[in-house]
Amino acid sequence: MSPSVSPLTRYKSLLHLLVAMVLSLIIIGSNTSTLVVQGRNIVLESAAYLYVPFQWIETIFQISGKYNELQKSHIKAQIELNKYKTLVQENQRLRNMLGFKSESGFSVIPANVLSDVGSHTMSSLTVDQGSVDGVEVLSGVVDAQAQLVGKVVALSPTTALIQLINDKNFRVSVRELRSRDVGILSYTLSRGYVIQDVPKNAEVIAGDSVVTSGFSDIFPENIFVGWVADISPVIEDYVKSVQVDLATDFNRLEEVFILKQDD
Repeated sequence: MSPSVSPLTRYKSLLHLLVAMVLSLIIIGSNTSTLVVQGRNIVLESAAYLYVPFQWIETIFQISGKYNELQKSHIKAQIELNKYKTLVQENQRLRNMLGFKSESGFSVIPANVLSDVGSHTMSSLTVDQGSVDGVEVLSGVVDAQAQLVGKVVALSPTTALIQLINDKNFRVSVRELRSRDVGILSYTLSRGYVIQDVPKNAEVIAGDSVVTSGFSDIFPENIFVGWVADISPVIEDYVKSVQVDLATDFNRLEEVFILKQDD
């Protein structure tokens, strides 16, 4: 029988090669001669060029994964949109069957805010769209999130003055979205923005959404106004008032959208 060979003896050549490579790398790394430095830079640059394709491949896979996620989200959103379109069509059909008049449409005129000091007597701003652009007095105005901003109260050919909803003299008919109760939103010195004379049995709770009621030729129905912040105790056993936090951030308004009723 042949004598057994130890693993160390069997891989002696390979071990010698690995030791030699490690020593060579140490020597090259610590050597500061011009020739060695240039060689080292060439090797590093070559490695960087070789890494670029791998980086591209990794990026492509990442983009592909994000695209697939976006595609899934788009399909889900499209399904929801189709559902809402169906509900709108069904609602319109039922309204026609019951003899309701068709809701009037409106167009949107975008405008840039020029100044937030349109008047010394009311909270207002001026915008760069006027009568020549189709803007009309008493047109409703919303922000980029379709939240209520105010209404147009004065015009020039190229500008419009907008009274803001946070003005002390502003009034708007609103609806509490969950309970469907309706009231007039106005500003009070003691409690801020308040819906007055809400029936005592109205099931309004803090956090409920408040929207325009549609009982006006100025504002379409369901424009978002804000949230219920607090409910006062019942007054005279009949009505109570509802405090509202407005949704629009008036300090950051850079553009608004004027709503023009279609003929």
